[in-house]
Amino acid sequence: MTNPLVRAVARLTMRPLRMLVRPNRRMNAALWNAQYALGLWRYLDGMSDGGMPLSLIERWAPDPAILDLGCGTSANLPLAPGRYRRYHGVDISRRAIDQARAIGRPDTSFEVADIRTFDTTDRFDAILLREVIYYLSETESATLLRRLPGMLTARGRILVQVYDVAQAEELLRLVRGSGLAVAEELSTRLGSGPSGIFLVLTATAEPAGRGSGDAGDDSARP
Repeated sequence: MTNPLVRAVARLTMRPLRMLVRPNRRMNAALWNAQYALGLWRYLDGMSDGGMPLSLIERWAPDPAILDLGCGTSANLPLAPGRYRRYHGVDISRRAIDQARAIGRPDTSFEVADIRTFDTTDRFDAILLREVIYYLSETESATLLRRLPGMLTARGRILVQVYDVAQAEELLRLVRGSGLAVAEELSTRLGSGPSGIFLVLTATAEPAGRGSGDAGDDSARP
């Protein structure tokens, strides 16, 4: 496990560097690859939030199809067999995705891609954004949030998790300005760390180009 002091110093150093390289996809990917190579995020792998994402999703979508954007290694997401139909993780870091694939969990797939431009014709019952919004600009976050309803099934929801609660009000403003509604707001905790929040979001209108009839047809989904 990386020393907490090392992690703190690294985060302070990385923050301005991320702002500098973020517009360049290749440089951004290289920076994230370096962080995973140095093990700066390894401490998260053994932490758990009590399975909250899956417990929440099961309320509206038993046996769900899940899309996890900015998934990292996905090691701290308890994907217990029988609690999901399929899971697809997306991250800009090839090193993180290699580690995720190495876990070898059933009915999972992974993809190296920039979530700012990621798109798919598949539809999902839940889209996860766990500790991701921080690393995007306000414009990038708003653009992403506006696109996500088009990747959902009729029963689908978007789950946004943040542990910097100081940014909660700003996040709520951003969410509502993106045409989404907050269905639930819940407190969560990762390991022994500080409390954070989970926002469960729904589209306030039918996504453009998606008919309500075919969106709810399970037979059309992989």
